Amino acid sequence: MLIGSCFSNNIGSRLQNYKFNSICNPFGTVFHPVSISRLIEYALQLKVVAIEDVQLSQGVFVHCDFHSNLGSVDNQQAVHNINLAIAETHEALKRVKYLFITLGTSIGYSLKSTDAIVANCHKLPSEMFAKANSSIEMCENALANALSSLFAINNDVHVIMTVSPVRHTKDGIIENARSKAKLLSVAENLQMRFENVSYFPAYEWMMDDLRDYRFYEKDLIHPNEQAIDYIWEKFEGHYFDGETNNLNKKIGKIIQQMNHRPFNVESTEYQDFMKNLETQKSLLQSAYPWIQF
Repeated sequence: MLIGSCFSNNIGSRLQNYKFNSICNPFGTVFHPVSISRLIEYALQLKVVAIEDVQLSQGVFVHCDFHSNLGSVDNQQAVHNINLAIAETHEALKRVKYLFITLGTSIGYSLKSTDAIVANCHKLPSEMFAKANSSIEMCENALANALSSLFAINNDVHVIMTVSPVRHTKDGIIENARSKAKLLSVAENLQMRFENVSYFPAYEWMMDDLRDYRFYEKDLIHPNEQAIDYIWEKFEGHYFDGETNNLNKKIGKIIQQMNHRPFNVESTEYQDFMKNLETQKSLLQSAYPWIQF
């Protein structure tokens, strides 16, 4: 399972592409350590969200602890979406072997009525929120509490911390740099605090190895496909053995062929191509039954 900022989406989509049994951001993209911690606690405690917990924003019922992709124009459907995600994540966390947590920023917004950091403001009136820059201690303790709860129900899980290389420049260049420094300290402290917590240096590889702006999208903030490829290669080298890498190559070849756009679908050459492709898929699936194309 991968939870957190954009790294979770990028690496999670690659894992799913190569048929890993993986779940990526079941509650949607989330950036702040406290919000990530709260979502883990929601799932572990099987908390139930009620109708009165959601509110209307621009015609959609939303919850400030959850991403808008769980929202709905119908309040009952929104509550159902959220509670279903909580229940499914609860079951997954009991058996998951690896949990990647990607921290995005220590700068967030708290709901004035509760003083609680929220995951998403959902374009609600700005006077409802106050900007907050959380301390290392606050972020670390929130995550430590969530991880302790997780280890209590699943002591086999290994947690891998990462820090997102995406810069939150809207908060300011200096503020972003200090925020990332806090997150790096949080990850380091948790690694020292828990035996089964480690760190994957996606942030450092992006900042130090890929310093040139040619590795960024046009916004000069998000890593482009070339940069993601580079980090994925590091990820493969770090975590996969030879058998897994060979299997990934076979899966990648099949997916590439599946995406092939034929010149003439009626041609003998294309029909032979498709028969060969089906044979490759059948052989692979007989050896690895969980793989589905």
